[in-house]
Amino acid sequence: MDINVAMVDGLKTLADQMATNVGSRQINQVPELVTDKKFARLCAASCGSKEFTNSLQPILKRFFAFDRPRETNRSDSDVSFERGSILREIISLIISRLEEFRTLEQYMWLLKFACASSLLKNVPPGIAFETNRVIRAISSLNTEEFEFDPLKIHILARSLFEDIPLDGMNLIHVIKKLVVLNHKLLYYVSIALMFAGLRRYTANWDGGADPPPPQMYRLHNFETVLIQLQQVKIDDLRHKLNTRRFFLLLKLLSVYQNAVLLRHSTDSRRDVDEQHCCFAEFFRFPVEQRKAYLQWLRTARNVVSSRSNKSSPQEIADKEDFLLIIELIDLDMIPSIEDDIDDE
Repeated sequence: MDINVAMVDGLKTLADQMATNVGSRQINQVPELVTDKKFARLCAASCGSKEFTNSLQPILKRFFAFDRPRETNRSDSDVSFERGSILREIISLIISRLEEFRTLEQYMWLLKFACASSLLKNVPPGIAFETNRVIRAISSLNTEEFEFDPLKIHILARSLFEDIPLDGMNLIHVIKKLVVLNHKLLYYVSIALMFAGLRRYTANWDGGADPPPPQMYRLHNFETVLIQLQQVKIDDLRHKLNTRRFFLLLKLLSVYQNAVLLRHSTDSRRDVDEQHCCFAEFFRFPVEQRKAYLQWLRTARNVVSSRSNKSSPQEIADKEDFLLIIELIDLDMIPSIEDDIDDE
């Protein structure tokens, strides 16, 4: 064999090996997004207003025409741009008729549309601004009659979690969208979603099937978080670690920690009672529980660090995943909890 040919073959083999290592990463930090098929199913569901549905259908028909295979000389970017333009048209229609959405069924349809459209594939990057318009518009609606109703929170959280459905970084993305709004009902819905996600990623850690959806999507106290974390056997992590599952668990904990725990840990009992009324018990965080949580984080961090040190140089993807987990714990989670406890 010619030496040059041999060298080229050797380089190809090395490149294939490196690609295999890099391609085997389990952690993805961006949302997995939603297909047109799922989005179409959500949009086709009843929104509780026949008049609005009749106005929406012709625009939706144009939008979903792009999902069918067809011969075209147009570039993908052109098609993406036009789909984005039609989606803007849908959003403008919704916002212009927002006052027509008064019932819980209508509100639920709006919320699913807003969250699913923010996850839609194959639209121009700038469309995120438009989908945020819908979420902000929804947060301007008066929902005081629903805010402290556990059944309404359950219905809205379940519709998002099961109907979109939400999993992986899609779940994280939607929670972050809702939790930052100055809107009490959506804040409670986002917390209910957090706990549904924690239940999913702490159960069956040995690789079994995900648990069935909870019977009730609801808020829980901090003790429930600690109980769920006990299901993640730290000793087992020393020998086997599903890095994707563990990373998603940590991302949920990080959101909960920053948006719930740290936001209210220094509030007085009176302040919590005034802000959250019948839900006040879910926003009290005894220092002993925070210390137990901090210890769990430190132990998990040490386990992952040990796994990273033991991985071979050839395991590039694993090492990068481990380092990403360590960075999340070291920079985003442990320091803020330590500061919170020190300020007690």
